Amino acid sequence: MTLQTVPARRGAATLVRASQKIKIINTHGNQVVDTWAFALPSPSISATDVSAPLYPKASPGSLTAYSSAANIAASAPEYMSMCHTRASNLKITPEVGDVLVSQKRAPMVKLVEDTSPGVHDTLIAACDRWRYAELGVEGYHESCTDNCWDALDALAKTVEGGVAEMLMGLQAKLGGRVPDPFNLFMNIPITQEGSGAKRGISFEGPVTRAGDYVVLEALRDVVVTMSACPQDVLTINGKNPVDAHFQVFD
Repeated sequence: MTLQTVPARRGAATLVRASQKIKIINTHGNQVVDTWAFALPSPSISATDVSAPLYPKASPGSLTAYSSAANIAASAPEYMSMCHTRASNLKITPEVGDVLVSQKRAPMVKLVEDTSPGVHDTLIAACDRWRYAELGVEGYHESCTDNCWDALDALAKTVEGGVAEMLMGLQAKLGGRVPDPFNLFMNIPITQEGSGAKRGISFEGPVTRAGDYVVLEALRDVVVTMSACPQDVLTINGKNPVDAHFQVFD
């Protein structure tokens, strides 16, 4: 198992084949790692075949019942989706044994090990240039959104064939929108003051220890993308973004 780096404030992406595992390590204990999984297309299923995920539980009328516009949207590349995962697991935060699913509600990865206190976030969008402007930052600031696309672009230049083609077309097919990430090690408690008060959320400091890690098992061929979150305005990284590390193994 080769130990690889997610550089501080930057991102990294790697192929994880079905049944392989990826260990994501909070090396210094204070670092949030925004994490995405994008499904590699299966060469065995045609997009027009009624057995494909485009037509779930297909009937003889499936090919004509759906509109062309709806089918175009439904044929978008699959990615790990936090809102669909919450609905599937009936939990805000996945636990060991839980499966994280795509926007087509198909299994993507399984959380098989977690040595941290289990405090992770599925609610908060990846930080972006507009978020930092909102927080008062002037000029350039790294972001998890940009890190995601940069990491996918870098990986596309190191692979060949269909994988490279898929990665290079991913941004356009997703309309330039990065999916909401699985924010590993991020402490976002849900707050409620008083019995009649509305629930809120709070951005809090990390509760992890140096060396804490999670292990995700790929349930299909995926690209896992990670960002060592560059947030240094709020306390989520202890205001000190640092490297994280990962390993892919069988």
